[in-house]
Amino acid sequence: MKTTELFSTGKMPNSRPSISNDISAQNLSQSPPKSGSAPQATAVHRLSSANKMTTNVGATTPDPLTQRAVLEGLFERRLVEGEFWYVVVAEWLEQLKKYLGVPNTRKMYHQRVHPGPILTRRDYAHTIEMVHEDTWKLLIQWYGIAEGHRAMKLVVYNYSRAPEIEHNLNNCKLMISNAPVEDFHNLKFSKMEKVGHIEWKLRQLYTIGHVVKSRLWAKPEQDGSWRPLLVRDKPIGKVLDIDSDFTRPFFALEVVDPSGLWKNQPEDARITQDVPIGVLYDHDIFEDVTSTWEIDIHEQIDHIGRDFVDRLHINFGSFVQKAKDYVEERDSVLRERERKVSSKEAHLDHLQDDLEEQQKKLEAETEAYVRRRKLYEDKELRLDEDFEAKHRDFENEMKKRKQQLAKEFENFEKSKETFENELKRMSEVYKIQENKIKLDIGGQLFTTSLLTLTKDSNSMLAAMFSGRHRLRQENDGSYFIDRDGAHFRYILNYLRDGCIKDGTMPRNNTLWGELLNEAEYYQLSGLVDYLKSLINRSVSRSNSNTSVEDP
Repeated sequence: MKTTELFSTGKMPNSRPSISNDISAQNLSQSPPKSGSAPQATAVHRLSSANKMTTNVGATTPDPLTQRAVLEGLFERRLVEGEFWYVVVAEWLEQLKKYLGVPNTRKMYHQRVHPGPILTRRDYAHTIEMVHEDTWKLLIQWYGIAEGHRAMKLVVYNYSRAPEIEHNLNNCKLMISNAPVEDFHNLKFSKMEKVGHIEWKLRQLYTIGHVVKSRLWAKPEQDGSWRPLLVRDKPIGKVLDIDSDFTRPFFALEVVDPSGLWKNQPEDARITQDVPIGVLYDHDIFEDVTSTWEIDIHEQIDHIGRDFVDRLHINFGSFVQKAKDYVEERDSVLRERERKVSSKEAHLDHLQDDLEEQQKKLEAETEAYVRRRKLYEDKELRLDEDFEAKHRDFENEMKKRKQQLAKEFENFEKSKETFENELKRMSEVYKIQENKIKLDIGGQLFTTSLLTLTKDSNSMLAAMFSGRHRLRQENDGSYFIDRDGAHFRYILNYLRDGCIKDGTMPRNNTLWGELLNEAEYYQLSGLVDYLKSLINRSVSRSNSNTSVEDP
């Protein structure tokens, strides 16, 4: 994006700022104007202030040594959200640092000369640098700005990754809450812009009267949800959780109903009667609101600073002499104290010899006591070790016996379970062998058991072979049923297993339909429900795939 586009909303005149960190533009600026106040008088007042400051540029520039003392710390300022930084040409800034003697990592080959007025246009260099607002105010006061160049002001925004300088403003759509969808305005705003200024801008665009109450709605993206922005002095980027320069938020202005109620909220927005807090702002965050009394304070601070530096140079010699006299006086006092300390050290040495002799006697008695104590402790330790060894052996033996019994019991339970399962299977096999039945289904012969055919008590097969009906046998001993024999093996497998296992049936809608017809004939309700669920899921997937391909 071009530089002119980056700073299209900045309305920064070449004003003369404060040189103190404690007296910032935020502390000295005017209070936010009330909604509907006339901005023309304010604009005239700001212009006259800017002209006055421009005439004083460079009039009281301190010497390079003083400039270095003031600027060296400011060049190390870190990025803090909400603070402003200004664009300068990198070569000009490096020339300034070389002129002032500020250490620099870059290798510059030009001579140490006065850098001249500030350069800000990118046309004159391959790279640019950013300086803090406090640094910019001092530089613009001492060096002025080159003809054809203008101040380019950026703000720091705290992205999720880290605080960074905002190089791109966000495209925003501004509309009235009950207006047609196509009626909107595209404007660019900083993520640090206040809610109150967006609301004021919308009132201007749609010519809302001064006495009419309004409030602002917003959503971060087109598919987002509308939310009311009721605190007017908060940044829009924070209340909407914006973390990208390419997010395009939507803003809608709601005007109060003639009855005094809020009834014109955007479509799909929740109904609320909450009232906005704070005032409207008729200027954006990049606009300079420096006043005349602020400039007078700056001039007084400059005068005090110059007077302080002059007095510092004058009194430096006397300060050095007084420092020398003070050091000599303190040196004589220290020598007297050293003599007294030496005499006390001799007395302490005599006392130390007496204490050392007494200490030797105490050490001999202590050594004898320690030997007797060690003897008793060794006996006690041996007794404890014998007891612990016997106790461990007993516990290990009990643990082994317990594990052995548990293992034998586990093997017994497994053998019992195996025998019971084997007995059950053999019983079923015996029943199957005892009641073997041969079926002729549409010309295909199947052999199964009476137990399998009567598993589903509600089926037609269970009714046929329940014994309540007399069935006719063919010459070969089979029972003929006039149905499709190709699908009857799925019917038998269902009756044998009680379900259709995964992988035993092909994924074929036609087969499922034919098998559903057979299941309904044999009145197997469980198989009918399972096949219907398969067919329904298949149809649903086909419909979803068709809807995706239609666009």
